[in-house]
Amino acid sequence: MAPLAHKLVIAIWHVLHDHEPYRDLGADHFTRRDPERAMRRMLKEANSLGLTIRFDPIPA
Repeated sequence: MAPLAHKLVIAIWHVLHDHEPYRDLGADHFTRRDPERAMRRMLKEANSLGLTIRFDPIPA
């Protein structure tokens, strides 16, 4: 089974089994869940494209 189809089947099963309405977690769910991992992923992707990036905090 394709990975996307498997994820859909699992989501449908939870909705039907738990009698809960589907709740979309949002496009930035994984970024909010683990921001450091998201930064590592972006850095790795930029490096594979031959780019250098720097992360600086936004001044408050």
